[in-house]
Amino acid sequence: MNLNILLQVRHESYRCFERSADALFELMDALSSEPQARSLPELSLSPAFRRKWGSVYEALEDGQINEERWSAVWTQALLGEHQGPIWISVDSTSIARPEAETSPDRGMIYLPNLPHASKPVSVGWQFSTVMLLPTQPSSWGAILSQWRIKSDETAVSVAIAPLESLRPDLPASAALLADRWYATGPFVNACHRLQMPALMRLKRTRKLYRAAPVRQVGQRGATRKDGGLFQGSRPETWGQPDESFCGSDWCGKPIQVSAWRHLHFRNCREVEVTVFRVLRERASGSKRDPRESWFVWVGKPQLDLSEVAATYRLRFSHEHSYRFLKQDLLWTKVHVRTPE
Repeated sequence: MNLNILLQVRHESYRCFERSADALFELMDALSSEPQARSLPELSLSPAFRRKWGSVYEALEDGQINEERWSAVWTQALLGEHQGPIWISVDSTSIARPEAETSPDRGMIYLPNLPHASKPVSVGWQFSTVMLLPTQPSSWGAILSQWRIKSDETAVSVAIAPLESLRPDLPASAALLADRWYATGPFVNACHRLQMPALMRLKRTRKLYRAAPVRQVGQRGATRKDGGLFQGSRPETWGQPDESFCGSDWCGKPIQVSAWRHLHFRNCREVEVTVFRVLRERASGSKRDPRESWFVWVGKPQLDLSEVAATYRLRFSHEHSYRFLKQDLLWTKVHVRTPE
């Protein structure tokens, strides 16, 4: 980033801190310049943190951040430096707090990568994040917005609000990548309303429908609202694809992509979507390297079949950014009492 732009962004960032501004700003500098620190006391010893160590706790307990202004400042700065197509992603992650019995609004969360004998659930807080993805897969996804998912909310419902607030700051060509949990009627309807094209993974068991048949003259009964069923787990419902592609993936291995157009979700009939089936015969067939993957595309223009797999691969930068956030920026190391 240009030095003058960086100085301006730092000035605007300071103005986003509405309480305990000095402590929050120096804590931000300490996090950025002390990769060896693994606790709050170690951060307080950073040369960038010139205050007493108790100010770290004061910043976290009493500080206030204007989140909307913070998001607007960094969105404009990052988009100004971004090169190439603009892809953003939305996903959720959690912070486990099983022993914090007095902390408010804890809920059941999913914990990945546990041994098979352990239950992959715990108690803690969930957060929804919108990131600007780099043009090449890496762990440097840039957070544009982050909201907490309360215990009485879902990840899909919380993801819509930040997209609405960010849309005026994003160019018209910006598109979205999302995991399979977001391929639902309400989220597809939100993407259509915001005029934001989206590529999402799709569960094989998710049911979609073709357009309803034209009502015949003299036909009795109510008009059909949905046509034939389309379901990835039932090949007899596929029919002939509208378009096919055979080529090579990013590793040089053969790949086949099929597309079925003019489908819709039952609870979002007014929005047409396209379903892609990606087949990689030489893949190992594991969760990390599946032979068959399903995707759904909403919006215009249509995504080229040769770009489906490579485009969705950019979303894994979101996962790596979460890992960097937790392992290097101490997001899960600080055991604060309240989720705010």
